[in-house]
Amino acid sequence: LMPMKFQLRKYLESTNVLRMILEGLSPSEDGYIRSLVDGSIWKHRTTASSEIVVPLNLFFDDFTTTDTVSPHASRTSICAIYYYIPCLPGHVLAKLSNILVAGYILTEDRKQYENDELFSALVDNLIQLETEGIEVTYEGKKITVYFMLGFITGDNLGIAGILDLVESARANFYCRVCKRNRFQREKDVREYPETFRNKESYYMDLELNDVSLTGIKKDSVFNRIPSFHVAFNIYFDLMHDLWEGVCVYGLAHCLNYFINTKRTFSLDELNARKNLFVFGNLNNSNIPNDIKDVNIAKSKIKLTASEVKTLITFFPLFMGNSIPSDDAVWNYFCNLLQICHILMLREVTMSLIETLRSLVEIHHSQYQDLFKDTLKPKHHNLLHYASSMLTSGTPRQQWAMRGEGKHREAKQYGRVSNNKINLCKSLSIKAGYKFAYNVLNNSFIPPTIDLGESKINAKPLTQDHERLLGDVSKQGIQYIDRLSKKGAVYEKGTIFYTILDKCIRLYELEDLMKDEKNTCMFICTRIYSSGFNDHLQSFEVHRSEEHRIIYDVEKTEIFAINLHEIDGKLFFRYCNFMQVD
Repeated sequence: LMPMKFQLRKYLESTNVLRMILEGLSPSEDGYIRSLVDGSIWKHRTTASSEIVVPLNLFFDDFTTTDTVSPHASRTSICAIYYYIPCLPGHVLAKLSNILVAGYILTEDRKQYENDELFSALVDNLIQLETEGIEVTYEGKKITVYFMLGFITGDNLGIAGILDLVESARANFYCRVCKRNRFQREKDVREYPETFRNKESYYMDLELNDVSLTGIKKDSVFNRIPSFHVAFNIYFDLMHDLWEGVCVYGLAHCLNYFINTKRTFSLDELNARKNLFVFGNLNNSNIPNDIKDVNIAKSKIKLTASEVKTLITFFPLFMGNSIPSDDAVWNYFCNLLQICHILMLREVTMSLIETLRSLVEIHHSQYQDLFKDTLKPKHHNLLHYASSMLTSGTPRQQWAMRGEGKHREAKQYGRVSNNKINLCKSLSIKAGYKFAYNVLNNSFIPPTIDLGESKINAKPLTQDHERLLGDVSKQGIQYIDRLSKKGAVYEKGTIFYTILDKCIRLYELEDLMKDEKNTCMFICTRIYSSGFNDHLQSFEVHRSEEHRIIYDVEKTEIFAINLHEIDGKLFFRYCNFMQVD
């Protein structure tokens, strides 16, 4: 186990970390739900506190540092324990240095010892962080910061095992949130609030001492933490439930229908169109491999979560024109696409949450009617997502994608090290060195604007650009070839959008400039929407000759995107939950 108090003290005293955390602790006042601080659970737990209380999420997941078929695979299978602060902005959480290592445990030990023994020291640390806090220096003053366990996160199997709940998805009472039995879950198209678990029902179930009737093995060691209880751990992982679950089931049925039943297109045509489609520079790293016939026949598609996300997102653009608009299965797919869109948002309104609830109900009904298939456990989890947004914040802010990405550091070290004795200690020492490096280099919070790789172009200002600048001083203004904002690179030709008055406005970057104070400006041309295409679930757009200037890029929220050309027309793949001007 790593020294969590020491880590958190050094982490919070690093440049801009505590400032950004304190900004994220304030609940949203504009009607949007973002992180867990906007959820009802966190608000209820912190209402009586006047201290600085920071949420802390734990992440558990197993990985192996060698080939899974190796004779030594069992000795190198590790349960990683990470923790992070979920109220930080998304672009900060995406940086792996902000996911801290709490420790490593051999997976074999988890089978041999009870959770009470394995996690007792971790729970003691969390209790101390909640009751005693840590003293840090902030803006020249000593302040005490307290930490409260937000949620225990990970995949479904991992969370169930850590919380001493039944792990089998075939169990009678598998759901962590409600007590619908297996046969009810296979048909449910909506959730039943009267069956929700709570603290009182949890202890009543413990007294029954029958896993088949309750889904609870024993009292969790994490219930020792004063403010935490298993019944409050209303968390679902978007990566496993949606992209590796519901989307895989639905896509396999859709492809089987279009290729084998309806014969709308062939598998070769699908793969050919996918390979010819220009996904764009933002999606090039996650283009899926060709789909094999055996995968469709078995209703299983073997792709990573990122590849499924890319395939589902752009499927309407490269295959939509081959499918009739009145096809019921295509209507099902478009409905699934809208669900994916809402769940991937980092901020949602109450109306969008109700829309999601309605879309999920329609999706589950269509899935059973069209494919004559029963609903899977991950379909049931999807029923609870709308409610979990209200209680726990948006799932995108806390999903497991970056946590699993954190494994790469340990895997790389484990593979180059020939010493497999006490591998957990070796990995912890390596993680300690990595953390020390990040502290010394203040590499936790990336700069909003990074000009490190920018090159200056000495050409003089054009007359058109001087006119666009208007009354702005031209002294010291220079052209640059690129800049990076929140990890995204912007250069000539980049397409991006801004949101103004809840309306999306598209632009194409023509030139970049900076002044003597390194304040950056964009010269861009406007891209207008011609309307929404329901069949392709995309906005048709067209370029204009209208030039605009964005004066202070650092203070303007911008989002890089790709446009896609289909049959001579430009499309922006975005569902119509927001107007595009």
